[in-house]
Amino acid sequence: MRGIVAAALSACALGAAAQQAPAPIDLSAPAQQATPGLSDELIRKAVRETIAEDPHPAPAANRQGGVLRAETSTLQSRMTTAFNDAKVPDCLHDDALKLQPARIGPIGVVGPLSLPWIIAAAVRGKCL
Repeated sequence: MRGIVAAALSACALGAAAQQAPAPIDLSAPAQQATPGLSDELIRKAVRETIAEDPHPAPAANRQGGVLRAETSTLQSRMTTAFNDAKVPDCLHDDALKLQPARIGPIGVVGPLSLPWIIAAAVRGKCL
């Protein structure tokens, strides 16, 4: 059954390919231009006429009109905050558990009791 279906599909594909075959190209015929009226000289003439109509275009009133700018102080403070939040903390400083807080349920663990969490953060790569 599969062989019959495969033979029928291949026959259909071959029939469709035969119908869509392009016409043979005659190499002895002279080459035809795609746009017979368009030449380099005609293009140069059109460009010269266009420039002659308006030799000095009017300058834009405000070249920065479409540019959105933020205040530099606000932008600088946001960038500084984003940089400080993105950097990986040092395991030997106060912010070692910034990315992995030491908690047992709702209770936070502080001081020397948080040493197992610091070791776990170092192993997981949450601090350097």
